[in-house]
Amino acid sequence: MARTTTDLLVSYPWRRFRPARREILRILKHLGDGSARAERTDVDGVALVHTVLDSREVIRRCSELFHAAPVPEFAIKWVPVDYWCDTDLAAMKRLITESILVEIEPHETWGMKVEKRRWQNCHTADIVAQLAPLIDRRVDLGHPDKLVRVDLVGRRTAISVLRPGDIFSVAARV
Repeated sequence: MARTTTDLLVSYPWRRFRPARREILRILKHLGDGSARAERTDVDGVALVHTVLDSREVIRRCSELFHAAPVPEFAIKWVPVDYWCDTDLAAMKRLITESILVEIEPHETWGMKVEKRRWQNCHTADIVAQLAPLIDRRVDLGHPDKLVRVDLVGRRTAISVLRPGDIFSVAARV
């Protein structure tokens, strides 16, 4: 459950990994990382990207590029990853209590978003019902100060604590 500041999950159209990979690496090279790597995950439509750049800075700069360059055609949504764990409710609960809770100040509001892909063991609402009570802060689903994002990507789960603007999405910009 080690913290990472260099991973991103990038969504792309199904069966378009190769052109998405080229686009991701081109963008990251333009941003200053010529050695970035993009790999397939267990889920078609989601790439795991490793970069030496700070993931939040990549998101900020992608937003700036959106206004100055052609819109990405394949790399359509970029999400920073803070932590990884196994796709298992006990592991997710442990990560929430050990690492996530301390990132939300007592005066801050929070919300949760669960993106479940290729894991049928639980309904999304059940996952939220298991994880949300572990965070004893005021909930604001409309405009939270922090968003706890849980991405179940096959056998691995990415969990991030995001502020508004920490995700780049082409759909949200057009």
